[in-house]
Amino acid sequence: MKPNVIAIGECGLDKVTPTDWHLQTKAFSRQIGLAQELNKPLIIHCVRAYEEVMQLLSEHKVTVPVIFHGFNKSPQLAEQLLNHGYYLSFGATLLNGGPAIDTFKSVPGNQFFLETDQSAQDIRHIYAAAAEIRRTTEEQLILQLQKNYKTVFNR
Repeated sequence: MKPNVIAIGECGLDKVTPTDWHLQTKAFSRQIGLAQELNKPLIIHCVRAYEEVMQLLSEHKVTVPVIFHGFNKSPQLAEQLLNHGYYLSFGATLLNGGPAIDTFKSVPGNQFFLETDQSAQDIRHIYAAAAEIRRTTEEQLILQLQKNYKTVFNR
C-alpha cells in the first residue's frame, strides 16, 4: 500500500444512479473489506440508501473510522449515524441555509469534517460559514478539524 493512500473511498450506495444495485452492494462490500484489511478509514457516498449502508457496515462489523461525505440530511439521521461513532462531512450546503445548518449545529465537534466536493466554492468560504454557524472563530474551527483529522487518519 502506498503511504499517501490514507482512506478507501469514496464508495457506497446510490439509489439514483443507473448502476445495478447488486453490483453496487457487491463492490461496496469489497471496499468495506479492503478498508478493514488495510485499517484505513472509509469515505461513504450515500444517496437515498442510508439504511442499506448502515446494514452493510453492521454486517461487516466495521471497526475503521467511517465518514459520510457531503452530508446534508436531517438532524435525526445525523444522530443515528453519530451514535454509531461515524463522522459527517459538510460542504457547500452550509452556504445555502436549509436543513444542513441545523444538522451541522447539532454535530459534536469531534465528529465532523468540511469539504468542497464538487462545488466550485473556496474551502475558506465553507470554513467561514461553518465558524459562524457554530458561533466560534475560524481558528478554533481549524484546530478542531486538525484534531479530527489526526484522530481519524492517524497523522
